[in-house]
Amino acid sequence: MKTIKSITFLLVLTMFFTLALAACGESDTVSYYIISDKQYTEKADLENAAQPEQLTAGQDVYASVYFIESPKGMEYTAKWSINGNVVKTDKQKMHTDKSGMIVFSLEGDKVIAGTLKFEISYGGHTLASKELVIAEE
Repeated sequence: MKTIKSITFLLVLTMFFTLALAACGESDTVSYYIISDKQYTEKADLENAAQPEQLTAGQDVYASVYFIESPKGMEYTAKWSINGNVVKTDKQKMHTDKSGMIVFSLEGDKVIAGTLKFEISYGGHTLASKELVIAEE
């Protein structure tokens, strides 16, 4: 009887850890983000800002991303594409612990008319993506 209780306890404990690890792996660390011609460095400013429906060619573009549950030093990859062609890939690390902002930028000379796509990923998994129209100057 004692052996059955021990085995049952081990099975329950193993299932608990398996579920806990699976839930951690699916955690979304991107709390909020905006793609804009303005950069936001404060959470309150970002939350009060509106996502533009389109941007203008030739202007710098910023992706202001607020992360949660993200340890200091965690590295995220941003990929910028226009009309399906990757124009920039950028890696940045969290400078704060638990939560904080990272601003990714795309230089104006790379911003041409068409469809802009921004993707933020960690470890090969896309955490968030957004598409915007880039209008002629």
